[in-house]
Amino acid sequence: MTKYTNILSRIPDYHIHTAFSCDSQSTMAEVCEAAIARGLPEIGFADHVDYGPDDPPDYFRPVEYLAEIATCRARYGDQLTIRAGLEIGEPHIFVEETQAVLATGDFDYVIGSAHYADGMQCAWKSHFYEQPLRQAYEAYFRQVDKLAAKGDFDILGHIDLVKRDAAKFGKPYDGPEPYADIIRSALRSVIERGKGIEINTSPFYKGKGMDEPCPAMDILRWYRELGGELLTLGSDAHSPDKLGAHFDTALEMARAAGFTRLARFERRQVSWIEVGHL
Repeated sequence: MTKYTNILSRIPDYHIHTAFSCDSQSTMAEVCEAAIARGLPEIGFADHVDYGPDDPPDYFRPVEYLAEIATCRARYGDQLTIRAGLEIGEPHIFVEETQAVLATGDFDYVIGSAHYADGMQCAWKSHFYEQPLRQAYEAYFRQVDKLAAKGDFDILGHIDLVKRDAAKFGKPYDGPEPYADIIRSALRSVIERGKGIEINTSPFYKGKGMDEPCPAMDILRWYRELGGELLTLGSDAHSPDKLGAHFDTALEMARAAGFTRLARFERRQVSWIEVGHL
């Protein structure tokens, strides 16, 4: 495949959605079979758990979700390591709801994501981008900063996701530098709290004309320079054909930023995968 083929065969995809999310139709079995066919050693289901005003209420069913993961482990466990993750939106705001869903069973990791900007402005709909764009982006990164400081999560999801949605609506994005102070504040909170971030590769196939993942290389370097160590890769796949998408590029970025290992999670405890120097 690439010069990183041997390393890629050891790296899990920790950001995968199925029909337990409101925006996917994939079954867990379909995802597992695709992962095995592609040679992925480990995957993590991270279906959406969202409580915002623009989200469908009570969509996520944690008991059934964990039961289906158990079924897949029984069926595919000798071929594939399957982790039970969650992607929780705004866990710093929906604290009681987050605690309640985590109490339903044993989860391996939680991705904490900002899908709403500060003030609970819906950041994935077009009207968000009708305000002055600098104001919109600052509001989004303020939410990321608050989440990083107070949310219950293990991996901070797609830090600069707002750029992907801006591209969807044909709006320009001026890069991370104008928001560097807010972003660095979020990264410091992640590091101080012993949390991690992900390289989310979805902008490569979802962002219109985008040639970088979430986060941008500058943010990834800031994280490493500040002392960040915990890093995972996630495709944000909503269909099996996107599993592990663009992981070769993500791995090259990670190594160029100075990361020599990636994180793995089991029952919210970290272990490591060595990926070496660039």
